[in-house]
Amino acid sequence: MKKIIYFFIPFFVTFLTANNNNYDTKLTKEELVFLKNNKILKVCIDPNWMPFEKNLNGKHIGMTADYLKLIENKLQIKMEMIPTKTWIESLNFGKEKKCDIFSLVMETPERKKFLNFTKAYLEIPLVLATKTNELFIDDITKVNRNMGIVKGYAYAEILKKAYPHLNLVYVKDIKEGLQKVNEEELFGFIGTLSTVGYHIQKEYIGHLKIVGKFDQKWNLGIGVRKDYPLLLSILNKSIEEISYEDHQNILNKWLSIKYEKISYKYLVEVIIIFFVVLASILFINRKLKNEIEKRKKVENYLNRVIKGAKLGIWTWYVKENTNIINERWAEIIGYTKEEIKDKNQFSFILKEDLKIVEQAIDNHIRGKKDYEACFRMRAKDGSIKWILSNGSIVKKDKNGNPLIMAGIHQDITENKTLELELKNQNEFIIQQSRQAAMGEMLENIAHQWRQPLSIITTSASGVKIKSELSDLSQEQLFEFMDQILTSGMYLSQTIEDFRNFFKRDKNPTIVDTYEIINKSLQFLKSKIINREIVIVQDIKIDTIFVYENELIQALINIFTNAIDALEKIEGKRFIFIVVKDTKDNYIIKIRDNAEGIDSKVLPRVFDPYFTTKHQSQGTGIGLYMTKEIIEKHFLGKIEVLNEDFIYNNVQYTGACFKIKIPKNG
Repeated sequence: MKKIIYFFIPFFVTFLTANNNNYDTKLTKEELVFLKNNKILKVCIDPNWMPFEKNLNGKHIGMTADYLKLIENKLQIKMEMIPTKTWIESLNFGKEKKCDIFSLVMETPERKKFLNFTKAYLEIPLVLATKTNELFIDDITKVNRNMGIVKGYAYAEILKKAYPHLNLVYVKDIKEGLQKVNEEELFGFIGTLSTVGYHIQKEYIGHLKIVGKFDQKWNLGIGVRKDYPLLLSILNKSIEEISYEDHQNILNKWLSIKYEKISYKYLVEVIIIFFVVLASILFINRKLKNEIEKRKKVENYLNRVIKGAKLGIWTWYVKENTNIINERWAEIIGYTKEEIKDKNQFSFILKEDLKIVEQAIDNHIRGKKDYEACFRMRAKDGSIKWILSNGSIVKKDKNGNPLIMAGIHQDITENKTLELELKNQNEFIIQQSRQAAMGEMLENIAHQWRQPLSIITTSASGVKIKSELSDLSQEQLFEFMDQILTSGMYLSQTIEDFRNFFKRDKNPTIVDTYEIINKSLQFLKSKIINREIVIVQDIKIDTIFVYENELIQALINIFTNAIDALEKIEGKRFIFIVVKDTKDNYIIKIRDNAEGIDSKVLPRVFDPYFTTKHQSQGTGIGLYMTKEIIEKHFLGKIEVLNEDFIYNNVQYTGACFKIKIPKNG
């Protein structure tokens, strides 16, 4: 036997060596040098995320630990876990480059600032766990009760953005989330199928269960620090080398469930099973009775909520055109239920709004959208009440025609009044902005007119003096006249530009990119020249499709802000302008070298009436109006941040305004 073993040893050695060599040949020379110089990689993990991973007394255990062990063996390196107490602490360590990789992480815009991401090696469904007495849920996104989710997890932020109406409550970790559900402090907990199932099986069997899942699956891979691009490439190749058998072995090790076999060998066991089944039936009957009682409690609770929320309830019998309403519905318009029980409730709606209601009902009947309408009703005292009405068809006939619709009325008069006040205030701010812009334009026109007016005056005086002295030749006369005509045309064009600037664009048009930038700068030409500011343009697209005058006004406000900031700067002064596009948007970036905006002020620069200038120098509405134009008129986005950059081998700091305008806006 020993001879046979000794005979096969050379073949095993050759086989293993061949495998290692095959893998090495897939790495570039640069990647091999990187591994040689970095034999130990520091790893950050989630310290309490079983079965994926855990810090158990300083040791990394779980599925990710097994995957990293495979990669360690392939690369002949060591991976050293950096201990942390929470996932948030691990993320902060990553930002500070205290760890080279994250064992299992999902890509988000925030994390892309300090991490690159490998291919996913785990695909995980997201589920909801509740108490065992809750019913199964088809669509979790429609649940309006408090659900726990771990703070700092990528899918927590993604769900917050994708479903802002969900009542998500942050918890420290999975253990805290499930404990709060078990103690009924939360309705449910959202987590991955693997982790939730693992903890329920370990600690909450008979108390908690999984009642639904999201349609999305979350793809997780390894996060790699930004300044290690070679390591990203190496790890991607390592992940590709992990075999199907290795994946299955790890999954089976951490996610398998053991079942006890039941023997039916003896009659006693059969009898026991019979009684167990009988007991189960009795238990189910008891549970159904509890369910009925629970539904009654829910119904009573719903009635209390409706009463507390002061909602008007209506049920419309379509064919009979009759309405059944509650007392609150009548109270909204100042009546009692008895006073209007025989009246057609549509008769209280203002005639000019009746078409809105009819159209909304018609769209709902035809299946286009849910019924929702905002309209005005005449109250008993003659006042006007704004109503938000929602409802749906609750019964149809055999042919699918509606028989009964039901819904609610909400009195939103106060909200509408506030909305109108805000609208009037906004219109006042807009008027102020345009007046401020007009003053700015007049000041700049005054600067631009001085030279041509001086030329006209000088030329006219020259003609008069030389004529009186009989020293005016025809050639001199023509020269003076040409100067007067040229200056007059310049003045006329300035007036035309000023007049066009204050026209409101009815429709967007295709405009020349260079021209719209130069028009915006033209109004500020005298200030730019007087302050010796250099304009550096990088225009990458020839035309853009926009509301021309509105964009010019927005750009002038940003340029004015930059010019005023540069006035305090010694040395060279620059304004950099970049215009480019992506698949869906136009991008305009305006940057100066005025040393940036104070970090305490930065979040407030777009607030109305906020200014750091003296009251005589600024109104504080220029940048506010720019934001209004970009976001409400163009449906775009504007943001500002401080940036460090290098120009002509000199490092500068300045404010950078970035405008994003949708191409289809």
